[in-house]
Amino acid sequence: MFFKARSAATEEGYMNRSAEKSLFSLRELLKPAAVCGWLGGLILCIMFLSHIESESLLTDLASWQSDLGLYGSLVFSAFTLLYFLIQALLAVFYRPSPELAEDKLPSVTVIIPAYNEGRQIADTIESVFKADYPADRLEVIAINDGSGDDTWQWMSSVLPAHEKQLTLVDLEKNQGKKHALCVGITRAQGEVIVTIDSDSEIVPDALRKIVSPFADPKVGAVAGNVRVMNLKEGCIPKMLDTAFAFGFEFMRAAQSHIHTVLCTPGALSAYRLTAVKPLLNRWLDQTFLGRPAAIGEDRAITSMLIREGWHSDFQSNAFVFTRMPVTYSGVFKMLTRWCRSDIRENIIMLQFAFLNLRHFRFRQLGLQLNVLFASVSIILPLFSLPALLLAIVSVPLEAIFMLAAGNILWSTVPAFIYASRYGFRHSYWAVIYGFYYLPFLSWIGVYSVLTLRNTSWITRQLPGLEKHQ
Repeated sequence: MFFKARSAATEEGYMNRSAEKSLFSLRELLKPAAVCGWLGGLILCIMFLSHIESESLLTDLASWQSDLGLYGSLVFSAFTLLYFLIQALLAVFYRPSPELAEDKLPSVTVIIPAYNEGRQIADTIESVFKADYPADRLEVIAINDGSGDDTWQWMSSVLPAHEKQLTLVDLEKNQGKKHALCVGITRAQGEVIVTIDSDSEIVPDALRKIVSPFADPKVGAVAGNVRVMNLKEGCIPKMLDTAFAFGFEFMRAAQSHIHTVLCTPGALSAYRLTAVKPLLNRWLDQTFLGRPAAIGEDRAITSMLIREGWHSDFQSNAFVFTRMPVTYSGVFKMLTRWCRSDIRENIIMLQFAFLNLRHFRFRQLGLQLNVLFASVSIILPLFSLPALLLAIVSVPLEAIFMLAAGNILWSTVPAFIYASRYGFRHSYWAVIYGFYYLPFLSWIGVYSVLTLRNTSWITRQLPGLEKHQ
């Protein structure tokens, strides 16, 4: 079971930090700020020196020799540096919401959709019932979304021990995760909806932590803190764990300070029922480029709530551990699915962020910066990757040096975030991930743009089912 199989990294200190402790102390703020300044300055120096000293670059590489290309790179580097400095400033003042007293805890409905999950779904459900939450205020709804394996049998195996609180729903046909979630939400009785992926397991105090921000009546959605469960199953989960630490402990912490977390993850999120219910039909029927928006349901519902004026927060001490792909094919499919949905929602949010300016607030400015940076980060490879490939062919030594130096420098930031939160022992995987990402994953944004109309889930298929479906 989960609590016996938890990884070594978990035992090293994911949970032995004080729940109310700031993500970074003021002293720690100076470190990422200094790191960002050092990285930005050094990268600018490298670019400048390579521009004025490398004769081969000036003569052989048109896209790198033009002043437009140089100044464009300088502007983007400066924008990136400024953006991360602002993020660091916001992150240092982030605090998780204080835990609610026992008599203030709201009623909760936990919804767990599952498709071809097998035995893991039983462990996921059991992790919820091992949570430290009042039984009279907790119900669990698990939905089998037309699985082709033994998921329903494993669901049924845990029912006898939890009949009073557990409801099982067996959908004959697979209709997608969003539809399964809507089925659960329409049956929910709790004031707060908590969604958990079927390949994830929460820690005992996660429910108490993640419902605490709802003491603020403006909060409509809360993101949990996602960590990787299967760290012992290869290099890819270890690399993704450092990326997750950066994405949650730094990026979402900064976004939470201005109440505009862009994505509440499927692995663990919570929603105010009265905020979500009016949006169900719009969410379920959402289309993009003339096709149903079947992927990125977590990002979509978060965007809708933000546009409706609800706050979207992050609760750093509400931990969930989730299984990550262990093969390149698996991580490629996962990141492609995420990227396609990010492109869709970024387009929608750009319209909202920059056209809805009647009541300008600092929160609106933060939303604009976050959406703009997220959009540019996806679009930039369309232009930068061809230039990089041309540079490697034309001036391989200079290009490889610049790529390696830039990668090491920028990878230091997530490595430092991981080390400051969980210790230095595994932080070096952030640098390894940087070198892995550049040749094998950096082009996913380009591929996603070119295949944007493909809305298939592309994972969790049983052998022989993908072609049939």
